[in-house]
Amino acid sequence: MAVSSWVPPSLPESAASGLVLRDRWCYIADLPNNTTAESTTSSGLPIQVTFRAARPPLLSHFCVHCPGLDFRRIGPKIVATDADLVLLCVPVNPNSTTGASDWDYFVYRPRAAQWLDLLPSPDPRCLNDSATALISRQDGAWYAVAALGACYPIFHGHALIRWEFDLHLYRSSSNSKGWISKRLSLNELERDNLIPLPPAVHRLYHVTGKTITIGGEHGTVAWVDLWRGIFFCDVLKKRPLLQDVPLPVPARANWDRLLRNGEPSFLRDVTISRNKDSIKYVELEFRPPQELNAAATTPVKSYADWVRNNSRKPQVIIPHGWKSTTWNMAIPVGSSDGWHRDCVVDVEDVSLEPCLAHLMAMLSSKTRYVMYLSDYDKSLSSRHDNPLPYNLVMK
Repeated sequence: MAVSSWVPPSLPESAASGLVLRDRWCYIADLPNNTTAESTTSSGLPIQVTFRAARPPLLSHFCVHCPGLDFRRIGPKIVATDADLVLLCVPVNPNSTTGASDWDYFVYRPRAAQWLDLLPSPDPRCLNDSATALISRQDGAWYAVAALGACYPIFHGHALIRWEFDLHLYRSSSNSKGWISKRLSLNELERDNLIPLPPAVHRLYHVTGKTITIGGEHGTVAWVDLWRGIFFCDVLKKRPLLQDVPLPVPARANWDRLLRNGEPSFLRDVTISRNKDSIKYVELEFRPPQELNAAATTPVKSYADWVRNNSRKPQVIIPHGWKSTTWNMAIPVGSSDGWHRDCVVDVEDVSLEPCLAHLMAMLSSKTRYVMYLSDYDKSLSSRHDNPLPYNLVMK
């Protein structure tokens, strides 16, 4: 985010009510209102945070004011939200942003009795924004922050027998007022059986792309790897365990695309319903693909057969239309068998009014459209349980 972009835009005076869209990055400005809360940084500098709400489709945003900090390299950002609590991190070292000690973490409450809590430094632990959850408890009376850390393969001889992961946890109600870490083991490697990877593809068993706070009695958190699956964990239990739930097998047109594409959120996304009673997964499939310069082969019937037959070959795929498939799974989650196909939307079945069809034809002659799944899931709150799974962007 460029320094010139840290000046907040003007917003209409009419206040937003209900659900809003928020910006991930904070602006640098002294614009106090009835949501402003104050605290001090780890070095003792005064700091204040303000929330400025706007009616959708405008973005609401946060403003940070701390005259003693240097924000020339990077600015504050929102890490996670839950209920009316916000976890944000503020860079405090103008020369580095790579270590945990280079950031201050705050939990902010903009409503009712506003407050801004400085968290103890997680150092030497490093928190990955995409793998960090905020869990509000008892209507914000206390909270927890949970982050999934590094993963380690464990071998017996040359055989992989399990994966281990670090769970970093902070509770505001704890007498210790510090972070604790626990080692979690995963012995049943379901993804390798249901969604195997070709031998030539080297990837960790789980790479968190986004984190969803489910909450409930035991503070359930979902760490989502859009390649292959979701880890569910009751982080507030004395002995938390990882529950591994693989995603549905990729759509046929995405078999090779997902292995070549470094960012799966262009094709897939996972979110939670507004009532937090179900997990929703959506996959966008460009179809039917036209393969150029690809050797003629007998079509394989399943994804697993395709992997075993080493059918991944250099090819050029020209998409002709798209299809979107939505799956859902009830919470609490049982197993990977809990996925149910919910809705399929094919572009060939979508019709436009004549006036809109004419407008789209004119635009398509002047612009290039790129369809991608939104990567603002942490920032968007939907008024419906079935929001549109993608954005249409003109380039």
